[in-house]
Amino acid sequence: MGLSTLIATVTLSACSSSGGGGVGNSVQPALAKWRCTGGVTMTVRREGANLLVSDSRGVETELPADPPGQRERYSKTGYALVFEGRNASWFASGKAPTDCQR
Repeated sequence: MGLSTLIATVTLSACSSSGGGGVGNSVQPALAKWRCTGGVTMTVRREGANLLVSDSRGVETELPADPPGQRERYSKTGYALVFEGRNASWFASGKAPTDCQR
């Protein structure tokens, strides 16, 4: 009985997440390289509550969480980065939107 209880506890604890909820809350690393459509590559670095984003098209910007406190959508005028697990959608002013994978 002790082993089955331990297995159930470990399995259930693996399903929980900390913080504000959502897929992006616990799976996005502090630094990640992304491969995107159209041959674009992107680097995302967490800097406090913001993200520093640069891509192979010469775009470099800092994005705050939008709305504040969550970790799946980051944006400011002309830029947006939306995470869905190991996938992301990247929008940069004057550039074609691109879908990316980590």
